[in-house]
Amino acid sequence: MSRNFASTAPALAANTFARPQSAPMYSSTGLDVWTMMNQVAASVDAVNLGQGFMSFPPKDFIKRAAQEAFTEDANNQYAPPRGRPRLLEQLAARFAEKLGRPIDPGSEVSVHAGANEALLSAFTAFLEHGKGQEAILIEPAFDQYTPNVLMAGGKPVYVPLRVCASKDPATNTISSSDWKLDYTELEAAITANTRILVLNTPHNPVGKVFARDELEAIATIAQRHNLLVISDEVYEHLTYATDHVSIATLPGMWERTITVGSAGKLFGVTGWRVGWAIGPAELIHPTLSAHTRIVFTTNTPLQEGVASAFVQATSNGFFDSQRAEYERRRDRLMAIFDD
Repeated sequence: MSRNFASTAPALAANTFARPQSAPMYSSTGLDVWTMMNQVAASVDAVNLGQGFMSFPPKDFIKRAAQEAFTEDANNQYAPPRGRPRLLEQLAARFAEKLGRPIDPGSEVSVHAGANEALLSAFTAFLEHGKGQEAILIEPAFDQYTPNVLMAGGKPVYVPLRVCASKDPATNTISSSDWKLDYTELEAAITANTRILVLNTPHNPVGKVFARDELEAIATIAQRHNLLVISDEVYEHLTYATDHVSIATLPGMWERTITVGSAGKLFGVTGWRVGWAIGPAELIHPTLSAHTRIVFTTNTPLQEGVASAFVQATSNGFFDSQRAEYERRRDRLMAIFDD
């Protein structure tokens, strides 16, 4: 005996029901700046200076570090949310030397899915939705800061860098150091709702390396207004004829600074997506909690690859040779511009 299971309900006209709608922040998002630059450069066969990754391969010892990590069975399973112990120890040792203080790998370091995710985790941990809390961004700025702040429920507030008034671009070569922050303008942008100041040094995109006296002025303002400083230092090794200073080394700033870094930029492996956050346990714990909710953990084998690369880079002089190679490329490009 056969049965007809066809519905006896009346047929519904097309488009009877409303359709799901995305949040306005995402429905109105256009192309990111990298995609736009790539498309424009490709259309005219131009050298792409807006590219976010290196146009040359990583050193062989770095690639081998990743290859060897994949052959270890344990490296193909979840890592602890904070990060693989070997990488945490390498980062703690490296930043203890850099910041001039002991770093606890079990409480003052967290590993992230790239520096961008470390930034998002920090914003998420220290900005609350619906409270109108603000983050100061120094413009021009890396284009991920604004959407990350908005995703975390915050409000971006912009303070510009400006070229020294004494330097006329028509008659002077403008150096990255000629871009200056007006501290009066910075302090005027701070309100009762301001929670975070984002510092980027060396700066993307202008290349400015903030000098110690500039960092001291920023630190004074941050302490006066009880601001968390999120210091994006992914280009820490790419400085020429000037020293990179971490704001966390200044008096009273370790306690209120999260320092963010990136293996992608240090080793020229942007596709590995391994970054980190360094700071006091009181700041890293909530950042790690946010990270655990956002991605849970960072890929295991490439954490091990980065740890191995750090060990080898310490003994083979990689960072010094890398800087020299970049400097030669820079000098060649500048000679073309000057010609």
